[in-house]
Amino acid sequence: MRVLYPLRYFPTLTETFIYNEIDRVQQLDPSVSVHIAALGTRDDGARPDRLPDAPVLRVPRRPLAGRLQRATAGMRWLAQHQRAKDAARLPWLARRIGGVDRLHVHFAGEAAEWAHALWLDCGVPYSVMVHAVDLFRPRPSLATVLQHADMVTTVADHHVRILGEMGIAAERVRCGPALDAFTATPVSGGPLRALFIGRAVPKKGLDTLLAAWHSAPEGATLEVISDHRGEVPPGVAVLGPQPHPRVRAAIQRAQVVVLPCRQAEDGDLDGVPVVLMEALAAGRPVLTTPVSGIPELVDEAVGWLVPPGDPQALAEALGAITADACQRRGARGRDRLRARGFTLTDQAHGMLTRWV
Repeated sequence: MRVLYPLRYFPTLTETFIYNEIDRVQQLDPSVSVHIAALGTRDDGARPDRLPDAPVLRVPRRPLAGRLQRATAGMRWLAQHQRAKDAARLPWLARRIGGVDRLHVHFAGEAAEWAHALWLDCGVPYSVMVHAVDLFRPRPSLATVLQHADMVTTVADHHVRILGEMGIAAERVRCGPALDAFTATPVSGGPLRALFIGRAVPKKGLDTLLAAWHSAPEGATLEVISDHRGEVPPGVAVLGPQPHPRVRAAIQRAQVVVLPCRQAEDGDLDGVPVVLMEALAAGRPVLTTPVSGIPELVDEAVGWLVPPGDPQALAEALGAITADACQRRGARGRDRLRARGFTLTDQAHGMLTRWV
């Protein structure tokens, strides 16, 4: 089987879970050959430490094909949702996907629109995995893209219910980390050492955390792996975006990983953040909020949950955390991931069993 992954951006730091899936799928079933269609690039401030083992088709920004032919059904549809000059790029890719058995897309966004347009022109079936921003801040094309996909999956039971209310039948397939890439080291003692990993966007709740940090315990420190550029309280170090090896090292330095997610004013909301899974894989508990699909992963056995958008509640939780509690709750993290299917192997197996 030959599967093509259209990716809106390639490479990017924020989609390592897709790259890991591509490799694990091919490891589990060597008869599956994955190719990537790179629709664009993005400067994340740091490069991924590794890229998937898959050939890459880089769609030119201004290919000749598409400007010298009559518009196809796919081009006309795509031009309703993207720029006309981007729709004109479609024939270049359509001419190069002969032999592809399936298109598979993460996020029901721009790349999924390309998959739908390719289906219109080439008849290749496509599947879509819905995550978070694509569901909570949807594009106008969402219903059309999902209704014509031959399979829709999503990362949380919470999302399955929402899609069902929209008339979309979806199956839940968890995403998760490669457990063999993490070591669950003991939590060291001493003053609180917390870690935040995420973009400086409202749904991640970094502003809530920084507001709460003014009341942090004496001697507490917070490392922030983010593109945040504003002022920070004492005890906070902003490291900027980092490649994955440095992220793993930062998780092991920390006693607790904090991600106070909330719903943004524009509706954007996280699903089940990969950061929380990676923390548990490394033996670190998490302090987060009970929004979206997060309660399907986190409870008081492996971390702490506080109300979203509440700096005082977050500060109180930070003040009550001890190194011993972090060790006890963090030690249960890897078992939690395995028991609830939040692993890379479960993720890849979930796709393979549905493609065949």
